[in-house]
Amino acid sequence: KMTDNIAGIGALERQVIEAALITTRPFSSSEERSKASSSLEQWTSSPGSTAASSPLDTSCWKAYINIIRISFVTSHSSTATHSNEPSETNIIEKIAYVTSPSSKQQPPSANLEQQIQREANGAKLLLLTLFCSKIRREYIRLLREHVNLARCVFEELITALLSFGDGSQQQPNDNDTATLMRACCTAVAAVAVRSSSQQCLNEGVMKMILNCKTSIALSLGMNNGTNHVENSIRPFSPTVSLTLLADLPGEAQSRNDLPTADIEALLQMPFDATNMSAADAMLDTLQLSIGGFINGGGEMQDSLLCLTLKSLRKWAEICKSITISRLMETSPSNSTTGNSFLSQLVALLSSQSEQRQWSTAHHAEDVIIQSANVLTACLDNTSDFCTQSRRSAVSSMLSSIQAPVEFLVSPLRNSEMHLWEDATVALSNLASTLAREEMEDISTCQLQGSFDLIQLLLELQAHPVHTVALPVLEVWLALQDIPTSDRHPSLAAPLYMQLVEVILNRIAFPPTFVSWEEELEIESSDFDEMRRMATDVLIGAYYLLRSAYLETLANVVTATSSDDWEIIEAALFCLCAASREACARVKSVANAVSSGRDSPVSSDGNSTALGLTQLVRSICSSPASSRHHLVLSGMCTFLGSYSTVWASSCPPQSVLEILAYLASAIPTPAATEAAGKGMRLVLISVGPKLAKAAASPGADPSSYNFISTALTQSMEAALSSCNATVMENVAEGCARVCVQLKDSSQTKTILTSVAMPSLHRCRSSLDAISASSSDNSSGHAASQVESATQTLISCLGVLKQLIRFCDASIGETHVLTDVLTAVWPVLKDISTNSNCRRNEDVLSRLFDVHSQLLNAVPTLIGPHFKDIISFIVQAYEETFCASALDYVSAAVESFDSEQIVAAAGLDEQSKSALFTQLLSHIYQRTFAYVQTKGPSECTQVIKAFFEVAQRYLLFCPEALCQCPELPSLFSLGTACLTECQGEIDSTRSALVFLTQFIGWKSIHLPATKVRVLRNYSSTIDNLLLQHGETITKSCIGGISGGAPQILWPSLSECLFAIMLHIISESPSGEPNAVLESWLRSAMTNNSLLNNSQNITSEIGTSTIQILCDLARQGLKSKPKAKMVMIDFGKIAKGETTPEALQAYSIT
Repeated sequence: KMTDNIAGIGALERQVIEAALITTRPFSSSEERSKASSSLEQWTSSPGSTAASSPLDTSCWKAYINIIRISFVTSHSSTATHSNEPSETNIIEKIAYVTSPSSKQQPPSANLEQQIQREANGAKLLLLTLFCSKIRREYIRLLREHVNLARCVFEELITALLSFGDGSQQQPNDNDTATLMRACCTAVAAVAVRSSSQQCLNEGVMKMILNCKTSIALSLGMNNGTNHVENSIRPFSPTVSLTLLADLPGEAQSRNDLPTADIEALLQMPFDATNMSAADAMLDTLQLSIGGFINGGGEMQDSLLCLTLKSLRKWAEICKSITISRLMETSPSNSTTGNSFLSQLVALLSSQSEQRQWSTAHHAEDVIIQSANVLTACLDNTSDFCTQSRRSAVSSMLSSIQAPVEFLVSPLRNSEMHLWEDATVALSNLASTLAREEMEDISTCQLQGSFDLIQLLLELQAHPVHTVALPVLEVWLALQDIPTSDRHPSLAAPLYMQLVEVILNRIAFPPTFVSWEEELEIESSDFDEMRRMATDVLIGAYYLLRSAYLETLANVVTATSSDDWEIIEAALFCLCAASREACARVKSVANAVSSGRDSPVSSDGNSTALGLTQLVRSICSSPASSRHHLVLSGMCTFLGSYSTVWASSCPPQSVLEILAYLASAIPTPAATEAAGKGMRLVLISVGPKLAKAAASPGADPSSYNFISTALTQSMEAALSSCNATVMENVAEGCARVCVQLKDSSQTKTILTSVAMPSLHRCRSSLDAISASSSDNSSGHAASQVESATQTLISCLGVLKQLIRFCDASIGETHVLTDVLTAVWPVLKDISTNSNCRRNEDVLSRLFDVHSQLLNAVPTLIGPHFKDIISFIVQAYEETFCASALDYVSAAVESFDSEQIVAAAGLDEQSKSALFTQLLSHIYQRTFAYVQTKGPSECTQVIKAFFEVAQRYLLFCPEALCQCPELPSLFSLGTACLTECQGEIDSTRSALVFLTQFIGWKSIHLPATKVRVLRNYSSTIDNLLLQHGETITKSCIGGISGGAPQILWPSLSECLFAIMLHIISESPSGEPNAVLESWLRSAMTNNSLLNNSQNITSEIGTSTIQILCDLARQGLKSKPKAKMVMIDFGKIAKGETTPEALQAYSIT
């Protein structure tokens, strides 16, 4: 309620202003601020902003016009007075005064007046911002429907701008006023880019540019030769003019109603009145401005010079016609001096600029930044590529690098001296862009200054600031694309030798580095990004230098003092970066030798292998404990990366020494994971070599003992790390070595030796769990149980890996026979331990081991299968652990083999009965669980269950179709499409099952299984008839916005499977009435319409017709049908237009 009457303002305007004041005042409550902000947003987004059929709210526009008028017409010209209230003419200030609690709590003072002014300025800025958004949304329509009101908007904004000073006043004198001026300029620019006539699309832009040119010329005292615009606009101040010019290109890009080509035309098409494009006029204007302000004369001139360069940068980033060639041209406004834009920009980035007296360091830095960014944007614009004018411009810039001009060199030196990081980054971007875009010419070094630029880039590459060094990496990648025969000799091997040294030092850790938590100099993300980006450059350097690259880095590793650990670690990283390529070179030579032919790269390959083996001997000769922990991690990575070299070039004894070194590195926390990965790679690579050496005639009988000892020690070292990933990596490596051995008895013995440490730890953990769990009140006992449980989980993971990678038979017996004998009692004890059965993580890992055994040794597991499956079902009933269902899936698939069926003492009929009973029981328990918890709360169980159902369909369809719970199971799958609430894995699992079950004719199955499904086809048809409409609605509703986009392909496949099945069953091969009614019902479903307002009846009808046409063509049209539905989903989301469907209709 308004208690103070203020003349000159309406009730609506005052309500809006008060809401803006509440929103921006820092002492408003969050509830007040939220309510006021929402009302402002709602009022500003008037009818007509979203729907063309709604009338525009002209009252909102008129209110904004009045607010702009009272905000700016007199507010900046009135003089401040220390009275009880602000001047009568400053209406927003007066409203701020009468509504501010401060005015009632404090006596009138200068501080109170400043506070009131700040509050008023905050409200003005908010209202200007909202008004600008409204202009972007609605001004074009306002201009079309209410032309006089649109002109009034433009005139009031122009008048507001004039309140900040005319041509005789230079710039605002405080931050608040400057911010308001910039907001006003943005609003005027938004109007200008949307103001057009039938004759000219860019009339508003051109008139604004020409007026700014006139304003700048008048401020410089240049009345002659300026183009006055015949309109009522009075001249602006230079600050306003240049700010307006800077805002125009961004506002042009914000026009969502125009395609990109028309936006470019808006800035580049000729204007009839002058026969100049907007870009031409802008360049002419800015040339006039830079010529007037480049020589300085105070802070005002420096500020205006920075504004000029900022405007030019924004135009250059957007306008394709502003190229580096264009900057070479002399504009009409500067024809008397003959200085081009390019020459002036080069002067600002040369030693000449150092001689200029800058008013502030900020202006000196900003000029460097803006000038560099302008040239970078113009060089990035390659529309003038391969022209003589561009080559001349580039040649001019390159030649200026040398003394005395020192283009780039001088401002870089100046920026480094003053610690201007942003300026250094801008110069690095400019130098990198210049080299990258003109690499073909620069690489020949025929243009004067080319080599100087390369040397400058090497300096920038070594710069400690991440954003300075990073862009330079792209230069070396561009240089790699130039054949060495086309380069200057100095830009081949000599440059890359120097570059490797620079990068090595640049990517090194700080010498004082301890951990990323304590590091203050660099960010870990920057460090990682630099190494990741440098890798490609290092690979290119290796291809050029070959063995010299490796030799140089190996010398760094062996010759550098351990005190300089960071250099050694960086050299190891550089070695690892090129490991794949170096290993391929050694392998190609080894293959050539083994086939008895010469290789053209034999010399380099032999040198590579020799140098690497010498380095590995040096590494392994020193104890791992003597190395810095990061160096040790790097060495482990190096040993793993070059594992194929050790396999081809190192004797077995050296290989065992490498394994021993890696095992000794595992206890060091920083090197643990690297050592585990390295050991896995080495074991995988050297397995065949060790097996061949042990089995060769005349081999030492103790060779197998050495292998057994090495593998067992490696496994024990991994187990001692308590790192599950390391354990599993080493277990995989050991298993892969074992299966390479040719002697089955030795294989079983060694494999058992490797497995025993894990089994012992499992047994110890079980004993600890049993002993500690009896004392429930002790915290120490609880921690012991937790520790023992984690050890048990990790050791089961080791057993899983050993079994997984040993699924091979040697001779008549399986290599896992002895392991199974040893492991079986442990698995039984775990399965009977009550604490283990209550722990889902233990159960999950136990089920994984059983699944691997079922896959690896089905004939050995067959006799125990009934006991195992009973345990699995009981555990599932107790915990509903999804891993239990994963075991059932594996069992269904495994029992597709007659061998395991026989081993389990079953025949096909009894197998089918067993699995039918199993599915029925599991479904009943799962359904009850899902019904109790809710589908969205047990998505992992749903996912695992429908994976079981899918395995039944593929491998045991008779058991699935005979299951009495099949109708309920199908119904559950239908419900899960929506009840899982878009959870991806569970919904996709249900979709896959339904799709394959409905479309069983389209999946590739053995003839026996096809016959089974054909016998039950009437059951499938009845289920589809009952649930088809619901599934169809779920699929179309999901694609229209009810499901995540990642599910669209699966939803599309399910829908198409339904259509294909019904059409294939139709005697006429046409969609029947049932299918058509399902589709029409889905397209008009309320949930679909709620998901998207973009799906009209026409779109729905068109989509149905296209899908039916595709379904008639059969399975081959499924990919196109999926594309149709994905486009349908994009139409629903508003990401594409309905015209996207026309292509399918035409086809």
